[in-house]
Amino acid sequence: MAAMGTDQWQRPDDSPGDQPPAPLTPAPVPSSGWGAPQGDPGQQSWGVPAAPRPGIVPLRPLGLGEIWDGAFRGFRQNPKVMVGLSAVVVTATSLVSLVASVFFTRDVVGLANSLEAGTGSVDDVFSTLQSSAPLLVLSALLQAIAVLVLNGMLIVSVSEAVLGRRIGFGDLWARCRARVLPLVGLSVLITLVSALVWVVLLAPGVLVLVFAGSDVGTGVGVLVTLLGALAALAGWAWFWVKSSMASPAMLLEGLGIRASLARSFRLTRRSFWRLFGIQLLTLVVVQFAVGAVSVPFGVVGGVLGATLGAGGTGAIVAQNAVQTVGQMAGSIVAYPFLASVTALLYVDLRMRREGLDVELHRASAR
Repeated sequence: MAAMGTDQWQRPDDSPGDQPPAPLTPAPVPSSGWGAPQGDPGQQSWGVPAAPRPGIVPLRPLGLGEIWDGAFRGFRQNPKVMVGLSAVVVTATSLVSLVASVFFTRDVVGLANSLEAGTGSVDDVFSTLQSSAPLLVLSALLQAIAVLVLNGMLIVSVSEAVLGRRIGFGDLWARCRARVLPLVGLSVLITLVSALVWVVLLAPGVLVLVFAGSDVGTGVGVLVTLLGALAALAGWAWFWVKSSMASPAMLLEGLGIRASLARSFRLTRRSFWRLFGIQLLTLVVVQFAVGAVSVPFGVVGGVLGATLGAGGTGAIVAQNAVQTVGQMAGSIVAYPFLASVTALLYVDLRMRREGLDVELHRASAR
């Protein structure tokens, strides 16, 4: 079956993203195209027709359970693409992160030893941070950008799974190739704006702490820093939710960077708290699962590091390498699940606001 293009994802010109469109009449769908009806048995018993379900979710507004179930179904339906692409990106970014963490850990351990021996100074602390911290921050930014790009590409696979179709690596690349650079640009912009929110709102408190000349000044600096951290957390959460639909809009509607962000802000209007709750709960569950997978590796890494001699370069490399493998094992599964949830939230928003389910009914019958 041919891969799905972007036509059915285009927003009708007369239906802005923040207003419901005029009612549409679904085209008749052949029974052979759907198979047995799938839906809530309770609804069927009351005579309410079940929503068509050609793929991983029923084509109607979705609840949290259906979104999570659809994400698992999308993962199982096309594991080669979902896991394979995730494994490539996670492995590459994890190797960069491993190098940065090894250098940082080595320098911090060396600094701690010198301070304990009485040979270190405050200048040594600043010197260590200046030499190692930037590499660690750069690797974290690179990983954040790579994950956003990965999620964007996996969203295309999920969009096919919504209609019961499976896409291979070749077709996925053909669909995403022209959008990779804009997707990277969008990911960089979202990452930098998120980081800028924290820098701007934490800067006043940090400056007060640095230049405080008394205990009173230090107390004020701590208070301002805490207030800034709370404001930064709120600002980051707001932007995280408002920009979360930009990648699906770019990949599925063929929009540019600015248009994708504007589209995301419109789609998420009046749905902020629902999206925030679903995405936050999903993130917490995923992070808990990744942590559960990586804990045994962390224990093994700690034992291995102690065996090789704590503080030695070999011990640091071995310990960080084992811990990185644990993070990779969890992330390879976590990232496709997060991408699936994002894609299904996008589909849900458009079905609620723009009658996308009607277009998907028609597309699935072709």
